[in-house]
Formats: sequence, structure tokens, C-alpha cells
Amino acid sequence: MKMIMLDVPSPTRVGQAVELVCNYDLEGETLYSVKWYKNGIEFYRFVPNDWPPGQFLTLPGIHVDLSRSNRQTVYLRQVDLDTAGVYRCEVSAEAPMFDTVSAKKEMKVFALPSEAPRISGKKGKYRIGDTVSVNCTSAKSRPAASLRWYINDQQVGPEYETSHSAILNADGLESSSLSLRFVVKEHHFVNRNMRLRCSATIPRVYTMSDEELVVGGQLQHASELLRISENVSKVSMIIYDFFPSTYNLFNPTTKKLFRFRREEL
Repeated sequence: MKMIMLDVPSPTRVGQAVELVCNYDLEGETLYSVKWYKNGIEFYRFVPNDWPPGQFLTLPGIHVDLSRSNRQTVYLRQVDLDTAGVYRCEVSAEAPMFDTVSAKKEMKVFALPSEAPRISGKKGKYRIGDTVSVNCTSAKSRPAASLRWYINDQQVGPEYETSHSAILNADGLESSSLSLRFVVKEHHFVNRNMRLRCSATIPRVYTMSDEELVVGGQLQHASELLRISENVSKVSMIIYDFFPSTYNLFNPTTKKLFRFRREEL
């Protein structure tokens, strides 16, 4: 008798259903039992000579669907954080040999953030030479999301001041926080715009980001202030033309362009 394959899906997500598969070859022997363990504690057994042949024992995080489980498969409903652990399948043959084979694998369970990370700490207006000091916080998850800052789609380098912290919540979920601090310079603007973006990532399963659009450009006068939007999709873009006394205001929603003199603003 030999074990061919043990399939334990990992990582899996809270709320999913998963199928554990134990594939073996009896090599002519008669099956006595198949037993499943989580962290060394039995939670399901299949014994062909018992009735019913499939039986389960209550265990935190383990919700067996007996109607879909059999001698090779255990179907778990509604995975939660307690479902994570090391799973072992043990197969035993009937007398007289009583041969036994087993295999084990770990299942990791992820709780994904319910929303994108949030950028906070921004001011309403900035001048070149001002200091931007913002913070990015991820929604609760497990494990905690990894955060990264981008300026104009370029990940910030070590020359930028950043600080990371993590928060463990009462429900066992974690949040990450990553601050960013830098002095606004002309090279931060591409086509008169600067985009600040924070991404939250859990490898293999999750990536989301929050973005702020700073609208402006290379300022001709110190009194011409940059404006930072609350929502990129709703921002009205200030376009500086070649005449310092005149401004164009473009609203992308209505697709209308308005011209103002300095004294009208």
C-alpha cells in the first residue's frame, strides 16, 4: 500500500469552501479506514464497515459536509481563521497486514482586507518647497498587508523618509501603516501633475491601492498654489497657460473649459 498524493489547498480565504484529497493505492489490500487529523486531532474518518461509513468530530474551524465527503475526499464548508493548521491523512488496511500510510500538509488561511488602503494627512494646498507628510493605512486582514508608496508610478526609494507600524486588533486581524514625508520639488511633476499612490499587497491573493492626484505644475509664482484632490474622478484640473494673468479651468465630468482672469479667482 502506498500514498500517491495529498492535496490541501493553501493559501485559502475566509469564507471559501475547500476540498481535501487523499489519493492512495491499496495494492490489492482491503481498506479498513481513512482518518483525517488537524494539528494531531482527528476530525473525520471513513470506515467502510461502519454505518454510516463517514463520520466527523466537532473541532473549531472544521465544518465537514458529509454529503460530499468519502473515502478519498473531505469537503470543508465556510473556512475561517481557525481552519488553518497542519492536516494529515492516514490510511489503514484490514487484517492481517494492518499496513498504514500517511501524509501531511499545512493549510494557511488568509482574511483579505474589505477595502482599499486609505491615504490620510494631506493638506488642501502645497507650494514647491513645502513638506508633504502623509500616511497610508490598510484595512484589517490576516496576514497584515505589505504597503508601498509610489510617486508618479515610481516606487519611492531610500532617499524618502518612511516609517512602518502594525496594529493587532482584538479580532486577531492586523492593520499596517506606512508614512511618507518629503519636500515638494519641481521634478515631482510630470506634465504638471503629481500622483501619490499607496498599494496594499498580500502575495498571491490580493493587491489594491489608493491614489491622490496633485494638480498643478512648475509654478511661475510662489503665490500659485497646488491643489490636491479628494477623488481623482471628480477633480477639476487647473491648467496654467502661458499668460500668468489668465487661468483655464477644465471640468472632465461636463467636458467644459472655463477661462478666468486672476482677479476673478
